[in-house]
Amino acid sequence: MLRITLSFVCCLWFSMSLYAQQLPYFTQFRQHQPLLNPASINSDFFLYEYNVSLATSYRMQWISHPETPRTLQATGEFISDFGGAFELVTGLSVLQDRTGPFGSSGVQGRIGSIFTNDPYFGGLSVGLSIGMVNHRVSSNRITWKDLGDPLAPDIDFSVNQPEVGLGVFYYRRMEGALDGDNIYLGLSAPQLLHGNSLVPVGEDFIPLRRVAHYYATAGWYHFFNQEAFLETSMWAKYTPGAPFNLDIYGRFQPARPVWFGAGFGINGLAHLEAGFNVPGLLFEDASLKIGYGFDYNISAFDLPLGASHELHLTILFDTYR
Repeated sequence: MLRITLSFVCCLWFSMSLYAQQLPYFTQFRQHQPLLNPASINSDFFLYEYNVSLATSYRMQWISHPETPRTLQATGEFISDFGGAFELVTGLSVLQDRTGPFGSSGVQGRIGSIFTNDPYFGGLSVGLSIGMVNHRVSSNRITWKDLGDPLAPDIDFSVNQPEVGLGVFYYRRMEGALDGDNIYLGLSAPQLLHGNSLVPVGEDFIPLRRVAHYYATAGWYHFFNQEAFLETSMWAKYTPGAPFNLDIYGRFQPARPVWFGAGFGINGLAHLEAGFNVPGLLFEDASLKIGYGFDYNISAFDLPLGASHELHLTILFDTYR
């Protein structure tokens, strides 16, 4: 049934323009902020002053079928310590995303400026990302309904396209009645370039349409003591021609080594997550972070595609000291 569905999708894709979200979906979006917003500041920086992070994650979506989305990504981030009126945030991201015969791989660099006198206590960041994405289709992964049909096209193709993203990000350590709490807000367009491209495949041309994506993220960390906090956060997504989507999360860290959380999306997905922090494992000013996320569709219109799993690993360093 899935093979027939994929064939049907292929026929639709090559015969008309489709509108949908084209970038990957994440359960633990806070761990993927560099992919969502080129101006973002890692929350482990304004919580614990880790200004260097190296992270990787693997997401298996709708695991009941072998041809459903698989996403692998790796990112690196560095925040400077010049001590002036602004600091730099730089990073590099590599991502591979595959759904059946359709795949994309990309590399993206980003640079931003944090306007602040002390980046640990807050600031306004603006950022730009520039990269290249390879889109491809593998015809040998598609099984047509009628084998040997001379009308079944050979649709292997691969095309490279530039990508540009823009974003702004504000974060602050609160004072007064909310002394010690942290808030953040980000607005971004991680896939800003859009339009139609005609990809030559033999004697034919395949239309490849990209649409702009717009994201908003926000969060509030309420601290009970130096280690325990309750975080509430949200991730809003808008793509022209696709339904608006909003995810809302809650995460509780009772002590530094462990956290757990839950959330839901208006698209019918329920989220669960848990993770561990291991500070000082490598050396005094470093930390290891491991997290697991789980999604399940609780909508009345649930498709029988199964649950989704997401695993991430992050190594953090504090080079300020």
